[in-house]
Amino acid sequence: MIGGMMEVSKGTFALKPNGNIMANGDLVAMPLRFSGAIDDRTMDMPGIDLFKVKEGKITEVWLFSDDQNAEDIFWGK
Repeated sequence: MIGGMMEVSKGTFALKPNGNIMANGDLVAMPLRFSGAIDDRTMDMPGIDLFKVKEGKITEVWLFSDDQNAEDIFWGK
C-alpha cells in the first residue's frame, strides 16, 4: 500500500508521527501527519492509523484522515 502511494506521488508521500502511539488490547492507534504532491495537487493533513495486532504482526488496518474529501481529490478519486 505505501509502495503504491510512493509511486503515484513520485516519492513525495510522507508520514510523520503526530503524537503518542496508544494501545488498548490488540488495537494500536497512531496519530500522524501525512503529506505529498501529485502534479499540481498537494496534501498535508493530520490523521489516525488504527492497527489490529496479533502475535506481533499487523493483521488489519483502518486509516482516518482529517478531511476525507480532500484526500480523495488528492489521490484522484
